Amino acid sequence: MNPELMYSPMSSSCRAVLMCIKEMNLRVDLKKMDIQRKMEHMMAWFVKLNPQHMVPTLQDNGFVLWESRAIMQYLVAVYGRPAFDHLYPAADHQRRATIDRLLQFDLGTLNRAILDYFDPVIHRGSAPDEAKANVLKQSLDYLDRFLEESGGEFVVGHRLSLADLALLATVSRLEAFNYRTESYQRLHTWKTRLQQTLPYYQECNAEGMAMFKEMLEQKKH
Repeated sequence: MNPELMYSPMSSSCRAVLMCIKEMNLRVDLKKMDIQRKMEHMMAWFVKLNPQHMVPTLQDNGFVLWESRAIMQYLVAVYGRPAFDHLYPAADHQRRATIDRLLQFDLGTLNRAILDYFDPVIHRGSAPDEAKANVLKQSLDYLDRFLEESGGEFVVGHRLSLADLALLATVSRLEAFNYRTESYQRLHTWKTRLQQTLPYYQECNAEGMAMFKEMLEQKKH
């Protein structure tokens, strides 16, 4: 049986996993969850599967896993060797550790800064929390600096990695808020190039971004 991914297009974390699946050309059964209107993630069958009732959730022959970054690491480890080992290498411990560091930066620093700054926009349709503006700017500046230090076209050297996919999904979310990134030159160049060159970017992101923008517009009324 193919692995099954339960996801919501609105979630940037889900979109990162979708890009990973496309990059690896995996056969995965996709189950789209309506978490906004039908609240499918709160239904008894899903809570029994995943007590934290969060998406994405992967089910693979009885094994259940959630947290997007863990799912991507699992998919490469189980289905990606050796052709896609560069995404999350088994033997290159320093490259893998750098990818781990950036995945944790994405989750704990950058993604957190975006959520904190735009919390009033997401939940009340009001202006962003300007008290949190500098934290977001600092987080984006860090990523810009990491790209400079990588010395390549990607966040870890000269090949695409899971860190690129996760960070791309997170940074792209800013477009829904009309938050511009041009002042972060390396970051903006990296983001734009990946959006234009990854053949699956639009397929994995366009629907969810449109849904998220629509939700934000509804919050204003």
